[in-house]
Amino acid sequence: MKQSLRKTPSLLHLAYKYDGAGGNVTGCHLTLNCEGSVLTLAVDLTGNFRNRDHSGRTYQDAVTLARDHHKLKFVQCHDNLVRSRLIRTWEQVAHPQLRLALLMGSRGGSLYEVKPRSLLMGGVQLDVLSVLDFQELEARRSRGWRHSGFHASGFQHSQAG
Repeated sequence: MKQSLRKTPSLLHLAYKYDGAGGNVTGCHLTLNCEGSVLTLAVDLTGNFRNRDHSGRTYQDAVTLARDHHKLKFVQCHDNLVRSRLIRTWEQVAHPQLRLALLMGSRGGSLYEVKPRSLLMGGVQLDVLSVLDFQELEARRSRGWRHSGFHASGFQHSQAG
């Protein structure tokens, strides 16, 4: 099952390991794909690379993400609509596993295993547990997405952010 969480742009805050400078990018077409107990949140970041001002902050932050994608520590989305729809689906799946796919058009993309945390001020933080093979995501997309309905809870709540 594929579910749209948000079609319009949403600001994402990025943080990197090893004291790397964080940044902000704009994500569009946030979708949630359910395949058994695996939920994959896909975010389209290609709009950040279409900016005419290549010295602009969002373009530079997107280029940094493309270069340092393996150092990503967490992604925050302060959109309550995305948070509520993600939680609703999360609670319907037994033993859910969440993945984050950051799609960067011709620059490829990145796939992460993440752990969601609900932020006290609203929104959600996705802590990166591991970097996965992006080719696996492409193979799944070519096969199509399937869904099985389950029941569970376990969405962690946090005061961070």
